Amino acid sequence: MTTLSDALQALANHCQQAASTDALTFHRGVEREALRVGRTDGRISHQPHPKSLGSALTHSSITTDYSEALMEFITQVHPSVEGVIKELDDIHNLVNHELFKLDECLWPASMPCHLENNSDVPIAYYGESNTGKLKRVYREGLSNRYGRIMQCIAGMHYNFSFDADFWAFLETYKGKKTLSAAEKQTFQSDSYFALIRNFRRNSWVLSLLFGASPAIDDSFLPKKPASLDTLEDNTWFGPKATSLRMSDLGYQNKAQADLYVCYNEVETYISTIKKALQTPYPRYQEMGVKVDGQYRQLNGNLLQIENEYYSDIRPKRVTQSGEHPSAALHARGVEYIEVRIMDLDPDSSIGMKSSTLYFIDVFLLYCMLRGDEQLGADECSLLRKMQQEIASHGRDLDMDFDFGQGPIKLRDKANTLLQELAIVAAFLSSNTQNPAYAAAVEEQKNKLINEDQLPSAKLLARTKARNGYQNAMLALSKEQQAAWMQCPLPESLTQAFIEKAERSLQDQKAVEAADEVDFDTFLKAYLTPQ
Repeated sequence: MTTLSDALQALANHCQQAASTDALTFHRGVEREALRVGRTDGRISHQPHPKSLGSALTHSSITTDYSEALMEFITQVHPSVEGVIKELDDIHNLVNHELFKLDECLWPASMPCHLENNSDVPIAYYGESNTGKLKRVYREGLSNRYGRIMQCIAGMHYNFSFDADFWAFLETYKGKKTLSAAEKQTFQSDSYFALIRNFRRNSWVLSLLFGASPAIDDSFLPKKPASLDTLEDNTWFGPKATSLRMSDLGYQNKAQADLYVCYNEVETYISTIKKALQTPYPRYQEMGVKVDGQYRQLNGNLLQIENEYYSDIRPKRVTQSGEHPSAALHARGVEYIEVRIMDLDPDSSIGMKSSTLYFIDVFLLYCMLRGDEQLGADECSLLRKMQQEIASHGRDLDMDFDFGQGPIKLRDKANTLLQELAIVAAFLSSNTQNPAYAAAVEEQKNKLINEDQLPSAKLLARTKARNGYQNAMLALSKEQQAAWMQCPLPESLTQAFIEKAERSLQDQKAVEAADEVDFDTFLKAYLTPQ
C-alpha cells in the first residue's frame, strides 16, 4: 500500500523530470457572501441591489445569494492565491465606496445581524425573465420550507482544481498510462471523489481552526437552545463553539437529515441526488406549489433543485445553458470541487486571509494523495456527528472525541493531522520556492498552543468587549468600511466596473427579450429529468 510520503516523492520526481512545477499549480476561485446593512443601525438593508453595481442576474463578479441584501462576490479562476486576493480587494474596494453613498456597509461575520422576523429579509429579485423568475420562486420555496432567517447565513466557498500536468502525473502514478478520453474523464472524477471522501474524514479541522461563528444575535432562533449561554444585549453563544454556522443550529434541514448521499462513485452520487429531486415530501406537498396563481415553491419534492442539498463540499462541472448540474457531471465528469465549510473571517475586510487559502490548498492536496478508501454508511454517520460536535464544542481541545478508533483528545488528534499537513506544506514550499505553504500550516499549529488566536475565540472576545454580537459586528463593519474609504480607487478600476455593470444590465434585458414561452411552460421543461 502506497503512503503519503511515497506519493509526494513520486510527485517530486515527476516535477524534476519534467523540469517544471506545473503539476503543483492549483487553480482556484472564491465566492464570498456578505449582508448589506445600514451603517447607522446595523439592520438588514431593504433597498434594492444597487443599480450602479449592475444586474444580479447577469453580472459575473457581483451578484446576490438568497436575499436581495445578501451580496455575493465571485472571482475568476486564478493560478495563484495572490491573484484571488487581488481581485477580491478590487471588488470590495469598489463595492464599499458605492455602499458608503447609500449609508450602508457590509456585515463582516457569517451569522447575520439582528432580524425582526422572516418578513424582515427581502428575497432576491432577478427581473422578469423566466430564468429570473425561476431563481425567485426557488427562494420562495426555501423561505416556506426553512424560513428566511437561516438563509441569511454567509460563508466563503473555495473552488479548486488541479492542473493538467498533475493529472498526467497521477495517471502514471496510479498505473493508468494509456487512457482514452472517456477513461481519463472517469479517472479524474473518481480521483476527485476520493479527495471528497478524505475531505469529509478530516474537514472537522477546518471548523476547529477557521470557525468564526460561536455567537449569534438572539433573533436568529425563536428560543434559546440549552447548549448556548446568554451574553448581555441579546446575544447567545456557545462557550466552546467554533462554528454555529456548521452546527445543527445553523443550516438546519431536518428533511435532509436521513438523505444518505454516497461519495464512492459518481453515478451513485448522481442517482441519489436525482432520486431526492423526484421524491415527494409530505410537508412540502401540503404547502402546494402554485396556490391562487402564486408559486410557493418549484415543486413539493425533497429537493426543488440540486443546489438545495446542503453539503460542506460538492463535486462541480460548469454547466451549459439550461443544463442541470448532475447532467453536466454525468456527461463531462467532475471539473473542480467546491469547499463550502468555511466561515467568513471577521478579522479580514474581504472575509479571508491569504494564509487561509494556502492552508486549504495544502489540505486538498493531502486529501487527494492520502488514499482512496470508500465510505460506508456508518462512517458517514460518525463523521457527520463529529463535525457537529466540533462545531459546537471544538474549543474544548482537551475533550475526548471518538473518530472511530476510540476516544482521543481533540488537541492530540489535531496535532497529528497538522503534522501530516506540515509534510505536504514543506513539500510544496520546497518544490515551488514559495514559503507561504509551510508558513500557513505553522500559523495553524500555533493556534493549538495559543487558543485565544482561534477565530472563534477572537470573535467571542470582541463580542464580550462590545457588550453583544450586534454591537461588535456593527462596529467592525464601520471600521472596515472606513479603511476602504481611505484606500485609493483607481479611475481605471472604476471605469472597468462601470462598463461591466452597464453590460450586465443590457444582458439582463436581452435575456428577458429572448423568452418565447410563459413561465409555467418554462418551469415544466426545466423540471423534466435530464
